[in-house]
Amino acid sequence: MVIYTYGHEYPVTSVHKSTDVYSCYICTDNRNGGFCRIMSIKDKSLFPELVGWLSSTVDPAVFTDYIEHFMFDDTLCIVMKYTQGITLADRNDTEAAPLRERLELCRKILERAVLMDIPDYFLDRCLDTHNIIVAHDLTVSFNYPIDDITESRAYHPMIKAEKLLRTIFARELERKVPDELIAFFDKMPELIGSDKIELYSRYYMMMTAVTERDAGEEEPKSFWYKLWDKIKEIWVTLKKILMFLLLAAAAVYLIFTINTSGSSKNSQPNFDSIGTVTIDKTR
Repeated sequence: MVIYTYGHEYPVTSVHKSTDVYSCYICTDNRNGGFCRIMSIKDKSLFPELVGWLSSTVDPAVFTDYIEHFMFDDTLCIVMKYTQGITLADRNDTEAAPLRERLELCRKILERAVLMDIPDYFLDRCLDTHNIIVAHDLTVSFNYPIDDITESRAYHPMIKAEKLLRTIFARELERKVPDELIAFFDKMPELIGSDKIELYSRYYMMMTAVTERDAGEEEPKSFWYKLWDKIKEIWVTLKKILMFLLLAAAAVYLIFTINTSGSSKNSQPNFDSIGTVTIDKTR
């Protein structure tokens, strides 16, 4: 199956979900590269309100994860960028990332939300550990499950943002360190009524303060990490001792060789016979 519009096409790779009201597809985006998620809405009574709301809410030139909407085969298609990869939820389950790395990761999440000026409805849907894709270099991408766009467009992005941050910094909140991070979360209730720019600004100031105090040193090292540090310290000392012993052995061998050479006499070999022939030494 291929979905067409205005001179380009979206080949369908899989059907994500299908109901009487809509179908959701994962498609190849041949024009922009990568993949996209297409909501194909079948209920025509929803078209006028949805098109009006999308036109007034979304600016695709800024919110670049929103690709377009168009009519195809008597359905209204909404096209969103879709990224395959490791989700933040999977990453949290398999890795114990250091605080400094998680601080930078959250900064990138909030920064992306601000730079793309993601509308509140879409921001509410993507601020979830299952909808955030994190690459090895901490590049962040969002996926948007908008299955409820035909029913309810309620949103609480700041509440979702707080929940996401509390999930990422759960270890620090439990241990109540560092102080700057705890103070940031203590003031979170007053940020719930603010916007994403204010949240990002407060977060960035907190992150800068924590980083300047070298927050990574505050994290306790594991037993194996401490053991490896100890082995490295012992090896440095042991290597110096081995080098000294090697030099001492070389010096002793050199002295022994010189003494042996000086005490030995040069002498010509004497032969009494060659085979069955006896040599007469009187001549």
